[in-house]
Amino acid sequence: MRTKRKGLAKAKKEGKEFNRYTSSEMFIADRLNSKFLEWSPIFLGLLWSLAAVGRLHQLFPLCTAWTYVGLRALYIFLILRYGVQTDEMNKGLWLSTFPEYICILGMTLFVLPSLL
Repeated sequence: MRTKRKGLAKAKKEGKEFNRYTSSEMFIADRLNSKFLEWSPIFLGLLWSLAAVGRLHQLFPLCTAWTYVGLRALYIFLILRYGVQTDEMNKGLWLSTFPEYICILGMTLFVLPSLL
């Protein structure tokens, strides 16, 4: 909301109409929100599955889950630092993104035998 208010104020000051889809500030905020909405169900589903089968208290899934949470926090700082480019690869964000995928894969491989 803060980003949108800033964008609205900036557009009003310049005498333009605010468009969230062409605003670079809103693009970053939208990207943060969409990444959260994309991956939260997967992470929480795995976390709850680990808890349901009684394996969440073990060291590997616990460390993997907290590592994922830390990487999600790092993603926020990386996206604020490097931004999001629509016309190229966002290599600055890979520092967080690929390890997140590895955490999700590790949690999946750890819980899968218990569910089968």
